[in-house]
Amino acid sequence: MPAHKPTTFDLASQPRELGAERTFELGLYLPPLKLAGQDYGFVPDVVPARLALTYAGEGFAATMQFNCRLEGACWRCLEPADLDLDVTARDYFETKLPPVEEIGEEEEASLWFMEDGSLNLSEWARSAIAELLPPQILCREDCRGLCPQCGSNLNFEECGCQPPVEERWGRLREWKAAD
Repeated sequence: MPAHKPTTFDLASQPRELGAERTFELGLYLPPLKLAGQDYGFVPDVVPARLALTYAGEGFAATMQFNCRLEGACWRCLEPADLDLDVTARDYFETKLPPVEEIGEEEEASLWFMEDGSLNLSEWARSAIAELLPPQILCREDCRGLCPQCGSNLNFEECGCQPPVEERWGRLREWKAAD
């Protein structure tokens, strides 16, 4: 299956009528993610999205909305896990930016998603998704994970392993309080 190109949108050619809002329905490609060393993909990887633009003088106030499903491995037990997300991203993009040397890349968020008047919607979506992700992606809320000694999936079986003895505190077992 051929790799998709990032979804881009030409902001430079949009009409500049102050305060006018235009809405676009488009297919948004969501590139796969690598999280905690695991590969995660979106199913499907092209989703319907709504892009609303309002011209505001030097650029556009933009809102992008879409729903997506992220699939990959559970962070505790490595079984399949999925996450449904409702994404709304809002930002302001200037159509003509000064050179990076003048403003500094870390100072202007628009630089991360804009190139030659084109807005990279796939990267903007990726950034918006990253802000919504939970600390861990789990197969279920009460996932018990894998036994650290034998590797058994504790969601399906009790392995019978004893917890390892913590030797750092071994001397305290020998200590007796003075009466």
